[in-house]
Amino acid sequence: MNSQLPLTQLDRSEYRDEDDSTFRPCTRLIRSELEWFNRPQCEFVSPHSDSQVALTRWLTPAGSWPIELSSSGGDNSYVLTFFIGSPRGKWFFGGKPFFEGQVPLNSLWIKEPFQQAHAIYYGSSTSFRVYLPQSLISECYEAAYGRRPNAELICSPTKSTGDRILNRLVRMLIDVDDENNSVGPLFLDGISLALASRLIALDSKKMHLQVFDKEPSALAKWRLNRAIDYIEANLFRPIYLIELSNAVGLSRMHFAAQFRAATGYTPNQYVLRRKVAHSQTLLRDPSISVVDVALNLAFGTQAHFTVVFKSIVGSTPANWRKHVR
Repeated sequence: MNSQLPLTQLDRSEYRDEDDSTFRPCTRLIRSELEWFNRPQCEFVSPHSDSQVALTRWLTPAGSWPIELSSSGGDNSYVLTFFIGSPRGKWFFGGKPFFEGQVPLNSLWIKEPFQQAHAIYYGSSTSFRVYLPQSLISECYEAAYGRRPNAELICSPTKSTGDRILNRLVRMLIDVDDENNSVGPLFLDGISLALASRLIALDSKKMHLQVFDKEPSALAKWRLNRAIDYIEANLFRPIYLIELSNAVGLSRMHFAAQFRAATGYTPNQYVLRRKVAHSQTLLRDPSISVVDVALNLAFGTQAHFTVVFKSIVGSTPANWRKHVR
């Protein structure tokens, strides 16, 4: 997409590369899960979709109780399920009984990849799911241990977990959904890496493995310049962490840590600041509305743009515009 197109001609549903054969993932970060324990697919798929986390919200279908549901196992993702509420039922994973009764409030379950699932629900239920692909887990494992993992060493089998850090990270994503406030993909990528790293850390404690824990070095000057150039050239659309890491030839984990060491900001914080700086140029033009400025810079909503702008500048876009004319 050409960033110089008139704002009214911008496609507000998805973002296309100049090469029409390549599409970025859906800009909607949290989607409805139409099939139980099946990761929904975007209409347009990017070359990096297999390594991207997916967030879903699942509701029990309308009908008389009990309702019986089955899943063939899904894809190669680890699935974190957070129960919003306390449903009653029976759950089976891998053909074996897993839980029966009233699910404790705010429970968090982890399901391993490709595992069949079956359940009987005796009432309505809402679940929030995080699908963490195997490639993301492997990438974080290699960053932690300096070697590619053996498949059997990655993460624990299906279980209920009371880990507070995992719970807090998932709740951060749920809060974004509950507030109906769009966030950028770099924010989601950052939380995803933290979730994957935590799963690996918990597994390493069980296996008594030593995680490398040294202070990250700053990103090399040429890599930093290349990352900044990429960001500046793509401010008009969502930017994914894997794009930036690929542009400089590093893994997402190493890039994110070294970028922060070099700039003092996470990639998400830096991109938001650059978007806000560019928005100030656009806001000086009275013919461009605030909503079009937000959409031109790939903010999901005007409300999200306003929140980010105020947190960085100290006032809303509309108030800032009044004082600079």
